[in-house]
Amino acid sequence: MGVYSIKDLENFTQIKAHTLRIWEQRYNLLSPERTDTNIRLYSDRDLKKILNINLLYSNGLKISKIAKLNENEIFRLANEILLVPDGEEVSNVDRFINRIIRFDEVGMNDELEELRSANSLEYVFTNLLIPVLQKVGELWQVDSITAAHEHFFSNILRAFIVRHTGPSIAPETSKGSVVLFLKEDEYHELGLLFYNHYLRSKGYHTIYLGQSLPNEDFVKVVQDLKPDYVFTSLITKLNEKEFLQFFESLASCVPLDRLFVGGYQLKIFEKLIPEKVNIIHTVDAIHLD
Repeated sequence: MGVYSIKDLENFTQIKAHTLRIWEQRYNLLSPERTDTNIRLYSDRDLKKILNINLLYSNGLKISKIAKLNENEIFRLANEILLVPDGEEVSNVDRFINRIIRFDEVGMNDELEELRSANSLEYVFTNLLIPVLQKVGELWQVDSITAAHEHFFSNILRAFIVRHTGPSIAPETSKGSVVLFLKEDEYHELGLLFYNHYLRSKGYHTIYLGQSLPNEDFVKVVQDLKPDYVFTSLITKLNEKEFLQFFESLASCVPLDRLFVGGYQLKIFEKLIPEKVNIIHTVDAIHLD
């Protein structure tokens, strides 16, 4: 179970701490636990409730009206908003969501292969799979989807991306070498797998090191191989100190202008990213020499 400070919630939800305090003090919408030193501590349930309140507010419901709803009513109304189809592309997303909820692996694999036969993996990943993952996160906040559903879908996507990733390119015939890794305690691998596919398709020799690599092992690999580029991703929740320490450790062995980093944590700590680091917002942002 997660425990969050008000600063954590501000970073995660992009809702100002001042606003959260107003929701708590003026409207009694939140009741966080407090430490002996009176520091607010929020749970996963509080996080979900905050996200749902903001969803209702962003869709035109006044905060004074939301304050009169009980928690179940807030979750129910937010769920209704999230599940309203809006156009053909969202219809495709909703179809995948339905398969996830039913744990329909066969149907999902069949549909993925059909989409891949008509489109590039880049198109499928960008236009369908990323929106589906975003909606999974939204539905988590209203208790319509559990961690089990997310793990189920992630494992299917992992196998799909690996299945359609080309063979390794020999270093002597490649455009350059790339090491791809996730730091210790980082397990969200889908973005890194996609980067690996994309780089191989563009003629680069990739060394894929995968999830949760101890820092000392990463340093040794980089010192031994001296890759032209390093790719990684930051998804798992970090605090400001951990974020800064991560880039300090990389700067000791990798030129920062050769480092490409994606992931949600970059959005949260955008102002702390070292200047020379290449930020991966989309696949179009990947420009190698």
